[in-house]
Amino acid sequence: MTIKKLLYATLTICFLISVSSCKSTNQKTKQPNIILIMVDDLGYEGIGSYGGTSYSTPNIDKLSATGIQFNQAYAQPLCTNTRVKLMTGKYNYRNWTAFGILDPSQKTFGHLMQDAGYATCMVGKWQLQSYDPVDYPGSEYRRDTGMKVEDAGFDEYSLWHTAHTEDKGSRFADPTIYQNGKFLDNTEGKYGPDIFSNYLNDFINRQDDDKPFFVYYPMALTHDPFSPTPDSKKWNDKEMRFENDTSNFKDMVEYTDKIVGNIIENLEQKGIREETLILFYSDNGTHQTIHSNVGDKVIKGGKGLTIETGIKVPFIANWPGQIEAGKKTDEFIDAIDFLPTILETAGQEIPKDFLTDGQSFLPILKGEPAKRRDWVYMSYNPKPGVGKDHFHPAEFVLNKGYKLYGDGRFYNIERDKLEQKPLLETDISLETLKIKKRFKKVIDSLKKYPSYGHIERIDPAFDSLVSKHARIDLVAEGFNWSEGPVWLPREKTLLFTDVPENKVYQWNDLKGLSLYMQPSGYTGPKIEPWTKGGKGANGLGVDSKGNLFLCQQGDRVISKLVSLKDSLHPEFEPIITNYKGLKFNSPNDLTFDKQDNIYFTDPSYGLKKAKSDIGFNGVYFYNKKTKEVVLLDKTIKNPNGIAISHDNKTLYIGDSTPAYPKIFAYNILSQGKIANRRLLFDATALREASKSKQSPDGIKLDKHGNLFFAGPDGVLVITPEGKHLGTIKTDKSTGNCEFTHDGRYLFIVSDDMLLRVNLRPYAK
Repeated sequence: MTIKKLLYATLTICFLISVSSCKSTNQKTKQPNIILIMVDDLGYEGIGSYGGTSYSTPNIDKLSATGIQFNQAYAQPLCTNTRVKLMTGKYNYRNWTAFGILDPSQKTFGHLMQDAGYATCMVGKWQLQSYDPVDYPGSEYRRDTGMKVEDAGFDEYSLWHTAHTEDKGSRFADPTIYQNGKFLDNTEGKYGPDIFSNYLNDFINRQDDDKPFFVYYPMALTHDPFSPTPDSKKWNDKEMRFENDTSNFKDMVEYTDKIVGNIIENLEQKGIREETLILFYSDNGTHQTIHSNVGDKVIKGGKGLTIETGIKVPFIANWPGQIEAGKKTDEFIDAIDFLPTILETAGQEIPKDFLTDGQSFLPILKGEPAKRRDWVYMSYNPKPGVGKDHFHPAEFVLNKGYKLYGDGRFYNIERDKLEQKPLLETDISLETLKIKKRFKKVIDSLKKYPSYGHIERIDPAFDSLVSKHARIDLVAEGFNWSEGPVWLPREKTLLFTDVPENKVYQWNDLKGLSLYMQPSGYTGPKIEPWTKGGKGANGLGVDSKGNLFLCQQGDRVISKLVSLKDSLHPEFEPIITNYKGLKFNSPNDLTFDKQDNIYFTDPSYGLKKAKSDIGFNGVYFYNKKTKEVVLLDKTIKNPNGIAISHDNKTLYIGDSTPAYPKIFAYNILSQGKIANRRLLFDATALREASKSKQSPDGIKLDKHGNLFFAGPDGVLVITPEGKHLGTIKTDKSTGNCEFTHDGRYLFIVSDDMLLRVNLRPYAK
């Protein structure tokens, strides 16, 4: 070989080595592909690798055998709760809006992965833009308020249920699918899950080798309707394809497994299996109508429940060459953990302006040491949303052995999986007591609002009205004197007044506190300093049509809100302006009967030292039809809180006179006529012994007709016969209270604070 040829050969070899070296370096530094598959409504008992024996899941089982299986993975009891948590990496209490809604202001892992340079794709079930049908109460405040798929952070998508619920169509046979900005028109005879998985594989096959991809596949399977799959014998009968029968569930699970196998096979054919991390998860437990076997043990599905079968789900991670094959772990996994894990896998840090509650589990996948929490916390609120009225909020923390609810119930969930017998502190060891106390610290550190006050139980019947473990939350504070709470059921919002500040505030659990209107009670020329007496609105009321009425102390009238263009420009219509031509003292509180007639009190508190035009403090009736104002009683020294029994036969009035703090009851004979005044409850002794030295104020009735009234040191609860059952203690002056429409929560306005009490135990 000549020197020239030798030199050429040498240079060629060097070049090939250099290229090979660069290629090897590029392969090492290239960000991995990530596929997150989330099956719908399938608990751990449905998977063979978790011991399930009812269904054949060989492909998923192989993922476990060649990857890592997490035996302590959890999801929320219902799908939207998990989806919102999964996509945003946050506990639900931070951004929960309503069922079937994802707040469009949120940033998802799709957005973050786009920022990380990934091609992103989503296929399957969306159901996060609009959920409630038109006729569901309050739907007008939620319909089409969620995130549109176009704005969710995915370059491409093929999805079901992307618009209103009534327009969602089928997800299985002859599906309705919105794909990249338009609905498919050729789906007759096709199967939705096939369209989704085929699009997923096609997306992967179209990607360049030099750009990684992130695919999110929230499956439609195995959610009801329980319909045949293309592998079912019934599929051949077109009329049977829309059948809803639990006998089809087995085929649905096994078709889920088949789809997983197809995705894996496609990755292998493309030659990128080792470059791709697969995460297989579920959004909640199996439907409650499904019974599955784990060995010889029958497991009833627990979807919607907070017991193990509602929240413990399968989670398997598989990444050839990166994850040790066949490993199983008890490391705790929650939906919030996926976002930080996905970002860390992509080599990206959490943005400084982005909050996540999750902890990455990438070190666990790689077999590296990691300091992670050894518990899971859940804040669960399935409402509002059509079909969710029978589910109830819950808050709890758990580990493998024990579980503590926010209302104080404590269980050994390893022995008592159905949570049938709460543990009493007198029956547990010191070591177990330490676990309970640690869990309580976790809940206290994560819950949205601090606790305040305490509850005094006088009669055993009180426990059926106010849970033994009810907690008083301090949800807002900083007011001058809070009053007049009223609940707006459609908006799921509380309105209440700050009388001296001439304001009405609004509060709900998602957006917190904000100004609703100013002015509220005095609408005349500006007077500073204010010296005339009561300034803002006091009591508020909402009639059967949803109109807001205000006891306007400053203007000394009762008005209806007719327009609110913005919070600083309310427009009112004075409705009740005088009695026989004389101005009222300071209308204080009001209530409606079933015909929307108004009963109201008019003490002189708002006058301060000014002279009364009428010359007495009165209780009145306003006839909606005739516009007549009728004086009912002028003998009560300081009439304040007022309420009507649910049958419209009894009128209750509180007297706030310090020397005569009492609740009276009257018979309502007809419109504008009452009789048989009688003493229902004497609060004299309680007032004298109290810290606040307060007399009876606002009154509200629960669904049983019991009176919850503001009085000495809090809210007292008495029966319609006047028996004192207990007191929700605030230990300070308290103005009034109000129930939510479902009776679960009681709001209390107490001096400078707004409090909330969860009256009922958390559901399982």
